[in-house]
Amino acid sequence: MHGTLDIRKAASGSLDGDIFQIRYEDLGGESFTASMNKEELHELLYDKLSLDLPNRELDLAFDRVVKDGYVRFPELDMREEELAGVGLRYLGPEG
Repeated sequence: MHGTLDIRKAASGSLDGDIFQIRYEDLGGESFTASMNKEELHELLYDKLSLDLPNRELDLAFDRVVKDGYVRFPELDMREEELAGVGLRYLGPEG
């Protein structure tokens, strides 16, 4: 699947800390989504997903989403099994 990974801060300052909404959408409109806290997001980006990015780039992206509330990784190739295997929920094409 070729698509985009978008991460947004969905809630801030709750009892559990910041909550982030993660969504991977391929060019055909199929998507996978999840919500997680800051620690779970860090583990997802650094340990669970096989993002072919240097750690420095991941560091900058993680800092940006924590500070500014949004980051986007365009042009990623991900496997459905990998996305489901790390806890993202499948959503069919909209419309």
